[in-house]
Amino acid sequence: MKVVHDGVNRVPIERSLVVDPVLKHALRHLRFVKSRQLSNADFVEFADWRERIAEALDALAGVLVFKEDRSRARAEATAAREEAAEVRRRGEIGASER
Repeated sequence: MKVVHDGVNRVPIERSLVVDPVLKHALRHLRFVKSRQLSNADFVEFADWRERIAEALDALAGVLVFKEDRSRARAEATAAREEAAEVRRRGEIGASER
C-alpha cells in the first residue's frame, strides 16, 4: 500500500490531503491570470482579461474532483465570457458615439 505524509500522519494515498499536481497547477494558473488585471485597462483589455479568466476557469473545471465544483467553475466561466461580451458591446457603442 502506498502512503504519503500529509503533514501530520502517514496515510494511504487515496485518503491523503495531498493536492493533485494537475489541480494545483490549474488553481495557480487561475490565481496568476486574476493577478494580471490592469488597473487602468481600457474596455478591450478588460474584456480580454475576462476571457482569459474564463479559459482558466474552464481548465480548472476539467480537473476538479466534485461535480458541484465543476458546475460552479463552468458557470463562472460562462459569466466571465458574458461580461466580456457586454463590456465590448458597451465600449463599441461608446466609441461610435464619440
